[in-house]
Amino acid sequence: MSENPYERSILLAAPADLIARFFADGEAWYRLNPEWEVLALDKDASGQQLKVRYERSEQEVEYRCPASADFCITGGTIIFSGEPARTIVLNLTPVGDRQTRLDWREDFPAPLEAERIAELNLWIDAAAGYLAFAARSDLRARLARWLLDRVWLRMSPMSRRISLLIIGMEALALLLFIAILVVYRFIG
Repeated sequence: MSENPYERSILLAAPADLIARFFADGEAWYRLNPEWEVLALDKDASGQQLKVRYERSEQEVEYRCPASADFCITGGTIIFSGEPARTIVLNLTPVGDRQTRLDWREDFPAPLEAERIAELNLWIDAAAGYLAFAARSDLRARLARWLLDRVWLRMSPMSRRISLLIIGMEALALLLFIAILVVYRFIG
């Protein structure tokens, strides 16, 4: 065990088998990570070749991931062989028919800074949101998942942040415009 573990438990609104497939496949999960941009993802019989660029350091890293068949419905260990190497242990515990508790553990050689902890929390929360849409079968959930898969997950993390900033600014501009209309209509 490492002296610097990151551990988190979260209740997900999805069944354990769906969550196991999500982590075993990896593509959407890797793309949800806010600390790196996925440059390439190749799958073959022996596993996955993942090439990423870390946002803060601009370091490009190639990871060799184990075959997805190693992951099961109760969880598993995902090993990213590369430099820096990463090992994530996921435990899945079903809570009823439609919920699952995810216990995440990742060990680090040095203490984590606050930004890194925030990125890990965002990654887990993003996976939880994606899985909530994936577990539903209504039209809105299918549309949201299609938009996530086709547009949002193809963007780099920096592009996502800029998009959210632009959407927020446009929403504020719309509220300001409505406020001006109300003032002129009722006061003027």
